[in-house]
Amino acid sequence: MEFQQDNRSFCAPAAVLDTVAEQLADVDLTLPDYCPDIEKILKCTLIPKIQSKSLSGGQLQVDGTCVVNVLYVESEKKTIRCCEHSLTFSQSFSVRDAGDNNIVLTKTKPEYINCRALSPRRLVIHGAFSLYAKVLSAVKTELFTPEQNNLEVYPQSMELADLKSNCQEQFTISEEISVADKPAIESVLYSQVSAGVTDAKAISGKLMVNGEISIRLFYLTDIETGESAKLDYILPFNQIIDCDGIDEYTENIVGCEVMSYDIRLKNDMLSDKPAVSFDAMLCVSAEGYLTAAEDIIVDAYSTEYASMPQLKPLRVVKKVCPLDEAFIEKLDLSVEDSKISKILDIYAESVSVDGAEAGAVKGKINLCVLALNEDSAPVFINRSYDYQRTLSNSQACNTLLFSEARALSISYRLSDDSHIEIRCELKITGGAIDNGTVNAVSEVEIFEDKPVLADDCALTLYFAEKGESLWNIAKTHNTRLEPLLRENEQESLVLDSDRMLLIPKV
Repeated sequence: MEFQQDNRSFCAPAAVLDTVAEQLADVDLTLPDYCPDIEKILKCTLIPKIQSKSLSGGQLQVDGTCVVNVLYVESEKKTIRCCEHSLTFSQSFSVRDAGDNNIVLTKTKPEYINCRALSPRRLVIHGAFSLYAKVLSAVKTELFTPEQNNLEVYPQSMELADLKSNCQEQFTISEEISVADKPAIESVLYSQVSAGVTDAKAISGKLMVNGEISIRLFYLTDIETGESAKLDYILPFNQIIDCDGIDEYTENIVGCEVMSYDIRLKNDMLSDKPAVSFDAMLCVSAEGYLTAAEDIIVDAYSTEYASMPQLKPLRVVKKVCPLDEAFIEKLDLSVEDSKISKILDIYAESVSVDGAEAGAVKGKINLCVLALNEDSAPVFINRSYDYQRTLSNSQACNTLLFSEARALSISYRLSDDSHIEIRCELKITGGAIDNGTVNAVSEVEIFEDKPVLADDCALTLYFAEKGESLWNIAKTHNTRLEPLLRENEQESLVLDSDRMLLIPKV
């Protein structure tokens, strides 16, 4: 059996770090003078923001801030107000075996928060969030190539996705958002920012990324009356990223992460509607694969000496599945302890995408509702929903890569005073890969002191049964597979019926 003997290798991503660390957020907060007294706390939220992440000298350093947002009902006019406090955090991780080109993925997840008012102006807050850190490195694997002429090898042909490029870049987007067509903003109560890649085009060594940032504000238009309004704004962006090894032939998976953002009101003396100053730090990660057929040797033996193949599991990527898909989730929300007279806002506080299996993704939607009850008093409702969705482009992929889920829009209908019908449009971007393992030959130990004794028989006949492997028959009789197939006019390696075989000499 002929076999190409050039040096062969492939690359696949490997996690050299995949860990999580808990960060505490403990605050003893006294309201500033411009904030009115607290009558009732509606919601307390942790908003972790990553300011920087760097990998150097075997250490991953992640620094950031955690914003504690307290939404409450003030005691005098019974309107909704908020106060915020920021904490800094810093975490270091040891990273072993990191190569030159690495992708650092970070994610935060609030775990719990307890907020207690010691007085109308003093809060004690105890909370924690998880900081997930993952470092992906390109690992090169040499494929076994026979050098001995007397070595018979059994290659298994399969499609492999060879990792040609992995790259990452952080950059800042700034914008001044006009609110001339919206009610005036006097105080921002809370905000949400998410981002996604809408298109990515590769040329030699460069990746041109187009995406959009979704900005959402819920704010007071009149502090005296408590009137509120919402602002939804889509900010497009484009960025050219250096990606060695990527080109127009690679299949690319691209993800975008919002590391941190800042929203400030920009007052203008000549305008009664101040603009919003927006800054965000984004991180785009990309991997480029080239898929081709490859022969992997899964068994081998010597026809002259006793031999023993050494097998090791090879982790391979069989398929690449870029993801960019939107779908609708219908949710029902029932309120048992109060009646709703008016909905002020409904939003998805977080949308997770937790795994891929058999072409389906699953996750959780954390839904928040700010409303007025039958007494026109503000109430806050929080519900969590599971979702699962079969995606059109991930039938064979089992491992998510750079995948993000976000809520594009939410519409609702108040069917009665205690029931809300909600339609949430979700979008999943990023990608998935099909990870697999192949037991392949890494080397063959040949015992030259144990030569294979020649058979004196001029002719060897073997009565084979249906289902037997001709490779195993050739190996057992220390002959070559190709002459065995030719002598018996056999094309398939597995017999489809009982028959007598002629075993040729080497």
